[in-house]
Amino acid sequence: MKTELLTADASSLQKAMDLLHSGEVVAIPTETVYGLAAVGLNPNAVKKVFSAKGRPSTDPLILHLPSADLKQAVQMGILSEKVPPEAFRLASAFWPGPLTMVLPRGPKVPDEVTAGLDTVALRYPAHPVAQQLLAMVGLPLAAPSANRFGRISPTDATSVMHELGGRIPLILDGGECTTGVESTVVSLVPSDPTILRPGMITFADIERVLGRAPQQKTKTLTPDQSMPAPGMLESHYAPQTPLFLTDQPISDIQPDMLFIHYHPPKSPLSSNQFVLSPQGDSATAARNLYRLLRQADARQGKAILMEPIPDSDEAPALRDRVQRASVGRATWSHGTWVLIRKNID
Repeated sequence: MKTELLTADASSLQKAMDLLHSGEVVAIPTETVYGLAAVGLNPNAVKKVFSAKGRPSTDPLILHLPSADLKQAVQMGILSEKVPPEAFRLASAFWPGPLTMVLPRGPKVPDEVTAGLDTVALRYPAHPVAQQLLAMVGLPLAAPSANRFGRISPTDATSVMHELGGRIPLILDGGECTTGVESTVVSLVPSDPTILRPGMITFADIERVLGRAPQQKTKTLTPDQSMPAPGMLESHYAPQTPLFLTDQPISDIQPDMLFIHYHPPKSPLSSNQFVLSPQGDSATAARNLYRLLRQADARQGKAILMEPIPDSDEAPALRDRVQRASVGRATWSHGTWVLIRKNID
């Protein structure tokens, strides 16, 4: 299959809409990462998403809505009528934006989207291209990250081409993603709000809106287990070069390894060093994370070593991604980095 990469404009959006209505898949930009979109109410189209990514059917998809109106989602059969009041408060506060809510599923949502669960994950994205396409299609789009399953999520169109070129017909180029990591996922069923995947909408943000602290449940799962939300696998977001997390800031550089610093080091950077946040803030670190992992991966060193993520409200999201992407930890001992692999059952 030939894959076209087109700048998002009126002509390419029309082409994307036609492909989606015909049951095809299209890669689209969102503010978090690029997504591989299909009409979420078309089971056969959704199956093409799983096929292109090599994604297990036990891993549910997020439906991206054509508007932030939850009442409209109920009328369309996407949600059941039993929408908790907290959902409306969170949608009002954070949509459009990088928040996904797990809610009671409506009758029109196919099992392929939800992994057979009685809940569905929904969000309304902030990217103008995604919003325009959703409005044109007029239906929810299932759109997990536009990469091969388990690999680094793409935050630009060229990375999507590297991942899925030859597997899908069209990639819409809407520039680099501004958030850079996947959305926060909060479940509102069966009772107390629970964060299933941390993101840049933080624990404190949600507590401020709801007036009570959400629970946290970020248990890691294996591909054969049914998951309540995306992004809960033990191994995910991973480069091909083994990634190890250091237990201290990096000051000793070895030529056969690649190093990702959080802050700029005092000494000049060599070709095998990268800086996650030149300004020292977590928003920049999130925006740069996947791009730098891809750049380091392309150097094909023995291993990639990454410094600890400093404390901040957004730190849980960054730590979640790098822990799932890593294969172990690295510690400096007797003049060398010792690489210790995870014990994964």
